[in-house]
Amino acid sequence: MSRLSRIQDAPSQVWVNNPTITGFLGISPLLAISQSSIVGSALAFSTALVCLASAATVYGLRSVIRPAHAFLWVTAIMSCYTTILAQLMEVWFYPLVRELGIYLYLIACNFALLVKLPSYRNSASFTVAVADAARLAVAFGASLIGFSMLRELLISRTLFANVQLLLPQSFEAVVTPDSAGISTFVASAPGAFILLGLLIAICQALGMRRPEAYYHQDEQPVERARVTGRLKSDRD
Repeated sequence: MSRLSRIQDAPSQVWVNNPTITGFLGISPLLAISQSSIVGSALAFSTALVCLASAATVYGLRSVIRPAHAFLWVTAIMSCYTTILAQLMEVWFYPLVRELGIYLYLIACNFALLVKLPSYRNSASFTVAVADAARLAVAFGASLIGFSMLRELLISRTLFANVQLLLPQSFEAVVTPDSAGISTFVASAPGAFILLGLLIAICQALGMRRPEAYYHQDEQPVERARVTGRLKSDRD
């Protein structure tokens, strides 16, 4: 069983099987737009909507989607919902869309979702598929929002600044003064990588690991062929 197959089969959980902290999936948006907790929360909520809608659609089309083309179907489904969501947000939340940038559209390429969604074809029921997708969305969103809050606190000493971006009408933004030292370092890309590495190390030290079933290898044992001496024949 491959690593991707084990990720697909393992149930989604916020702590034990977190796709970002333990699976290292979906790290690109986590590092890119995590300087603001408001922007991180918006991307987490948008990802959750796409995840739930895509999971419901994949289960509804389970009789049409073939295993060989599952990833193509999932990519097309996620792209449709991402485009619809992005167009609606451009109408009502254009300043927020400018802050999210290309990462709003890259929800369709989020590997944390792409790996998991094809498995919902084989879910026992619609409720099971949507419930697991909800746990996946909450797990990814918790990582994104938590990391965004930590970076914003270290960068600007604020939390949820510019909250007006979440409203349909955008008012004057809150301007935070520039700072130096650790705030500037955390705001940079290398600082984000180092901070994420420290966060992963702390979470693993506290017990956030993959489930034991993830490490289980159910492959057939390989027997070593004998190349010396008399070979065993069918008559023996």
